[in-house]
Amino acid sequence: MKRLSKAQRKMILNIAFIIFTFLLVLYLVGQAGDLGEIAEAFRTVSLVWLLGALGCFAAHVLLEGLIVFLFFRYQQVDITLGSCSLVGLIGMFYSNITPAATGGQPMQVFSYKKRGVSPGVATSALAVKFFCWQCALLVLGAFLWIAFGPFVYQVLGNALWLVGVGFFLNSVMVALVILLAISRNVVRAIIIFFVNLAHKIRLVKDVAKSSSKWDAALNDFHASVEILTKHPWHFLSLFALSLVQVTALMSVIYFVYRGFGLSQTPYIKLLAIQFLLYITASFTPLPGASGAQEGGFYLFFRPFFPEGTIFAALLVWRFFSYYMFILVGFAAVAIDQTYLSRRRRKDKKQALDDEPDPAQSVPIAQKEAEH
Repeated sequence: MKRLSKAQRKMILNIAFIIFTFLLVLYLVGQAGDLGEIAEAFRTVSLVWLLGALGCFAAHVLLEGLIVFLFFRYQQVDITLGSCSLVGLIGMFYSNITPAATGGQPMQVFSYKKRGVSPGVATSALAVKFFCWQCALLVLGAFLWIAFGPFVYQVLGNALWLVGVGFFLNSVMVALVILLAISRNVVRAIIIFFVNLAHKIRLVKDVAKSSSKWDAALNDFHASVEILTKHPWHFLSLFALSLVQVTALMSVIYFVYRGFGLSQTPYIKLLAIQFLLYITASFTPLPGASGAQEGGFYLFFRPFFPEGTIFAALLVWRFFSYYMFILVGFAAVAIDQTYLSRRRRKDKKQALDDEPDPAQSVPIAQKEAEH
């Protein structure tokens, strides 16, 4: 039996952790709530409203691919919207099964490289995409917090300090992306440090070659970002789409809320609490911020759901806001692997067809020798 690679073993462990977390949540839900009430809540949920939650998920996925596609169009990179959407789903899958979402962007850069996009340009696209997402999240979150300050304090009370920590950590990530974009020397120094470190632990053999490769990618990255900064309307269009994308994902909670027959709290107030929950829990260093999201949902949304429906609502909300990304993303990874396998076979067949026929080359050689 072929031995699994280190990356494959790590992915299996991450998926096992996600399954364990899901089962643990089910167990805790069963212990904390009445199973009969939870089952009854599931039976009464409106599928029509849940279609709205599914629509929010679909809008988020479509915009994920569209934003990167537009960035590539601005850079005059030849790639299709379908490819960007597929790679976006691949990134979502790996982001949601790796701690702190660290696996998504590297897999996307690798996937774009296979499609002819240079790593530097692909990295700049994902960095700008991440920057727009974070800015949209913080701007809308801060606006809603300020607009509904008394309501937010009434719901969260002393837990508001957690929200403050979440805003700080997300702001740090935005600052790092800005540093990456404007300070080439700092980034180059960081690259050299890590290349030398990798050489010391024998992960890199040729320091000069690795440094040169990363430096070329860095030049592509800064060239792409500079093109965008010279056309601010391009950036603003990407940011506007990010505002819609982040709002679509945060709106899932409203359709789950209405799906359980509840209507007392207006959409905009539920959206405000959802934004603050996401900002608070997003930097938990576990796949999908598992544990923090579930616990945060119970803490933040307990005032809005009756005791008999809160746990059922948690499971439905988590399915649309997390597990759907894993399921659909896994399908995208499978489609991508199938496509690449077919492409390799086609290239191999083409290479064999282009080779000269030995049976014909020998007589020709003999004829030339006689001549």
